[in-house]
Amino acid sequence: MKKILGISILMFFGMFVSAQSGTIKVVIPKIQSDKGNIKVALYNKEGSDGFLKDLNSAYKKKQVEIKNNSAVIILNIPYGTYAVSLFQDENNNSIIDRAAIGFPVEPYGISGNKNTIGPPKFDDAKFSFNKPYLRLNIILKTYIKRNF
Repeated sequence: MKKILGISILMFFGMFVSAQSGTIKVVIPKIQSDKGNIKVALYNKEGSDGFLKDLNSAYKKKQVEIKNNSAVIILNIPYGTYAVSLFQDENNNSIIDRAAIGFPVEPYGISGNKNTIGPPKFDDAKFSFNKPYLRLNIILKTYIKRNF
């Protein structure tokens, strides 16, 4: 009986160690207006080819309200390698609007806040998540402004 109990405890502990997870708090400060909402996509390595191209390859998707010119997103996820992309859907049409030449006209951002020539790739925004809590600040950018 003691042997079975000992094995059960070891198996339970092994499951806990292998499935470690934590919380990521994504903060978007200094949003220019409270119009619309923030749409967030979290990609992992398996969905990296779809980063900014295919929302169906995102590991998680969320939408949050803008309050007092900022937004906060809480994600509870397993440890791993991820990248965040987000945009302010100012006109609530659920897509990032673009100019005729392809530049976004709604504010957007990626984890790491890296400036890129052309659309960012997964590697531009990836980060390693391996602790119980991580805070990411993402600054929204706008290349071309359009009034909605």
